[in-house]
Amino acid sequence: MNVNFKRAFPNWIIPILIVFAVGTVWVRLKVVRTTYEINETEKMLSQGRHDQEKLELQVAQLRSPRRLELLAKSRFHLNPPKTDQVVHLKRNSP
Repeated sequence: MNVNFKRAFPNWIIPILIVFAVGTVWVRLKVVRTTYEINETEKMLSQGRHDQEKLELQVAQLRSPRRLELLAKSRFHLNPPKTDQVVHLKRNSP
């Protein structure tokens, strides 16, 4: 029976099968690592977008006219101008 095995499978086939098996495992591990890196990058992008939305909301709140008016009155003791304090500028038309 050993003679039939050698006729059906020459000796050089076994090392080639081993190389293909190792190559297949290596490729599979590379795919798993790359998939993990892609998932981590997507998580970082999602977190970055979330942080950007929070910061944009914070900027909008800080620029709110109501907040600025309250800040001007409470911290800087400013009041709306009186009518005699308003200066109207004439517009030059071309």
